[in-house]
Amino acid sequence: MLLQSLKIAQVRNLESVSIDCGAKANFIYGTNGSGKTSLLESIFILGRGRSFRHRDLRLVVNRASEELVVSAKLFHPSPQTTRQMGVMRSARGEFEARIDGRALYLASDLARELPIQLVDAQSFSLLEGGPLQRRQFLDWGVFHVEQNFSGLWRRFQKTLKQRNQLLRHGRIDEQQLRAWTAELIPLNQQITQYREQYLQQLQKYLADVVGHLDGLGAVTLEYSQGWSEAKTIGEVFEADRERDIATGTTSHGAQRADIKVFVEGTLAADCLSRGQSKLLVYALKLAQACHFKATCGQGCVFLLDDLPAELDSENRRDVLAYLNRLDCQYFATGVDKRDFDKMLGEAGVKMFHMEQGVVSNG
Repeated sequence: MLLQSLKIAQVRNLESVSIDCGAKANFIYGTNGSGKTSLLESIFILGRGRSFRHRDLRLVVNRASEELVVSAKLFHPSPQTTRQMGVMRSARGEFEARIDGRALYLASDLARELPIQLVDAQSFSLLEGGPLQRRQFLDWGVFHVEQNFSGLWRRFQKTLKQRNQLLRHGRIDEQQLRAWTAELIPLNQQITQYREQYLQQLQKYLADVVGHLDGLGAVTLEYSQGWSEAKTIGEVFEADRERDIATGTTSHGAQRADIKVFVEGTLAADCLSRGQSKLLVYALKLAQACHFKATCGQGCVFLLDDLPAELDSENRRDVLAYLNRLDCQYFATGVDKRDFDKMLGEAGVKMFHMEQGVVSNG
């Protein structure tokens, strides 16, 4: 899926922006605070229904307005189809989304229409942060290649919430606790199976990407399922019973899962420089895009905020070359136009200049 054209209204300092997008590369340059990241944020809102910078939408909607609107014309090359997609978010939390006039009610519906990969200043948390970021990375991939995963995950979250609410009661209804626990057991098993299968498949794509990027070495991924592999999840729930009641929460399960990322046998967070860490984040995201394309037959849209940061010119060249090889559309920002000059003149490449929330062809 490609963005052919994009319209943005009242996203931060972008009061009214309209651009025709390049089919391959879209480079946006300008001084800090000019609106470059806000443009990427707008595309993210279109594909996810939320911002990647703030949970509080009052900080995203322009101060002079009550709501933001992002819309786009989408093109699917095979078979060749065009669709119109739009999202409205208000400062009060209201949400509306439509595609070809049909209402969408879940953010997951947006994600299926416009699969997005983001690399920004916070992406280091994929290696250096807590397990949540790595679970989100993993579940993005499973969601897009396993049609049943979205519904399964919603049932798991609902059941887990019900069990935790029961655990926080002063007096435990044993029959209800057994019922919610029994429902949670197969959900844990199914989610774990999907995740393990996906991670195993992702490994071969990651090896190919790393082979095209200089300076990383062999990268391996290890899945930690969220409970001891020596026990079944049912046995773990039984052993955790008193602990869970005391803490008011479910101690183990798929909600505690993690991924360990190793480079040449050492945890990546312990052995890589800042630049190598950024390159590895790109490698992981590119591997997901490879898997997605092989499985679903289409490319992701990449949002690369401040592409030159922590990447030297050679690594930037390698990352962009791999994106071009995948035939992915991408939007990359930077301060200096010269960082992108060598890409000009190629088919499907566009340059935009941002200044005080106004965009012009660069």
